[in-house]
Amino acid sequence: MNYLIVDLNITLNGHKLGFVQETMNFLALHHADSEHEFHFLVNEPLKKSDSNKFQVHYPGKSYQAKFDKYSGLKKYKEQWQYIAVKAGQLDIHKVVLMEFDLYQAALGFDKDTAFDISGIWFRPYFRQRAIGLTLFEKVKFNIRRVQKKGLLKSSLRNSRLKKIFILNDQKTVDFMNEREGDRFAYLADPVFDYPCYKLTNIRDKYIIKDDRLILLIFGYMDERKNVVNVLKAIEKLSEREQKKICLMLVGKTAEHYEATLLEAIEKHNSEIQLFHIDEFVDNCEMEALFSQCDLVLRMNINFFASSGIIGLAAKYDKPSLVSDYGIVAELTEKYEMGRLVDPLKVDQIKKLFSSFIKEPDSWKIDGSAYYRDHNTKAFVETLLQLN
Repeated sequence: MNYLIVDLNITLNGHKLGFVQETMNFLALHHADSEHEFHFLVNEPLKKSDSNKFQVHYPGKSYQAKFDKYSGLKKYKEQWQYIAVKAGQLDIHKVVLMEFDLYQAALGFDKDTAFDISGIWFRPYFRQRAIGLTLFEKVKFNIRRVQKKGLLKSSLRNSRLKKIFILNDQKTVDFMNEREGDRFAYLADPVFDYPCYKLTNIRDKYIIKDDRLILLIFGYMDERKNVVNVLKAIEKLSEREQKKICLMLVGKTAEHYEATLLEAIEKHNSEIQLFHIDEFVDNCEMEALFSQCDLVLRMNINFFASSGIIGLAAKYDKPSLVSDYGIVAELTEKYEMGRLVDPLKVDQIKKLFSSFIKEPDSWKIDGSAYYRDHNTKAFVETLLQLN
């Protein structure tokens, strides 16, 4: 079988690139001698395997300019047309969309595909609900939810759409299969193993004393990361407790959120050590941060889907403090990987910070079960249906 694995919208403000690169790396190690051929269609360079079983393709400048000229549904319609043409040229049997969400409308209008289609649905609507929003925002939220239902219905009109994978969420898989037919499947959100032979010493690099506990907020910084409430909770701690904390904010900041975040940091008044690292860090720096921090903060607002953050924490047996709703909350409870909190209640957050500062040993976790269940093999072989 010839596969075309597609992500034409990789941006270096998160770790989307890792999904594609680590898929190739795993296939090169474990499926290089199979009868299959694997083609990758991406917009960012991949480190290619030497095997002729693997080919990497990039849109030319003219195509990329055409994509960049549009936004929204029009952009993804243009991309889908390009993907379909490329699949025909390469005699592809199955197209795997690494971000199915983007192409739902285009798939619904294209009923003449000569290949099977599957993909990862990152933002399923089933669990989503409006939390902490104004009436106007709630109305917008509900309209958007109806639109998402319509887009999915549209995509399901394409009979060649065979599998829609949902990360870490069996409940949503079961719900969707009951209503839409047996086309949805569970996919483990992967915890990758990157080849990092020597990790940066984070405390030495940033001059963090041993008596400070490192609290880490990692990833693309926008309002969902809940930094403002975290800072407010820290201000409620005693001065002695504040002096026990180093807070690290690591990740590229969303343009629309930059002013809000900078204002919150500038106004923050406490005795903590605070680092705001407004950049995309490479895999080995990411591994260093997670391996050497003390507590991972994942108290996102209005975010219900899976998150790779808790997997990275589990890999290094680091406890997580997470929002009390959505997939992340369920997994944190199931695998006993940390504590839950209402992300909008500053006093609750403060209370748990205080608990961690006073008795960090009582927060210790064993993340090995989660790490084992969410390995690269489970991700790749399920996604490509190789097992």
